[in-house]
Amino acid sequence: MRSRYEGIGFHVVMAASVQSDPPYAMDAQEVIDEVRARVRHHAADVLQHCEVFDLPSVQDHCARALSHVRSLACDPPLKFAATVVVDLLPDDQAAVAVLLAAQRKQALEDTLRRQKAQAIAEELADPATALLHMLQGEKADWSKATEDKAGALAKIFAQYRPPHPQGSEYALVEVVRQFLDSFTEPEPKRMLYELLAGSMRAANRPQQAASVEQLMDLSADPQEVL
Repeated sequence: MRSRYEGIGFHVVMAASVQSDPPYAMDAQEVIDEVRARVRHHAADVLQHCEVFDLPSVQDHCARALSHVRSLACDPPLKFAATVVVDLLPDDQAAVAVLLAAQRKQALEDTLRRQKAQAIAEELADPATALLHMLQGEKADWSKATEDKAGALAKIFAQYRPPHPQGSEYALVEVVRQFLDSFTEPEPKRMLYELLAGSMRAANRPQQAASVEQLMDLSADPQEVL
């Protein structure tokens, strides 16, 4: 009987027994033909849902399904049950071995491909690594990149924040950056720069104060910072 896999079939030996006492509503040959047809049809239906890789499970499942008592549609009803032995002939066993090896190989390839894709995705999640991959490309020539493309790339890198924790100092810098970005007019920003520089000088940090003042002068033209 055919399995769910093209070219592979089960070798099935069935035996049916009548559970009703005579007289029967049909002659002996009709009973044999009807019972055989019903048993074959039911066995074929059951085997279509079985895996060829686990023959003992197929045997148990099919035997259990066919052992149930059924009746022919006659008057009086004729009850019967069946036993079954399921096996694979040598050619089908060889085909199952080939199919199983192919499935294992495909499963391994799929697993490796997913792992590789996941590793690449995690690696390229870091813009610095992504940029390195782009620069190492055989046809990469960033000297010919348009101003818009270069500006868009610079904006992406400027907005990138590492996903892993960076400590309270890093978080504080991020809060200050967001606070400065919340002001659209240059004058409030300049006042904040002056306040920050003054605080640094008061804390005896003249170098940092000078750096803030330099950034304050550049803040009027953000393109110079990039």
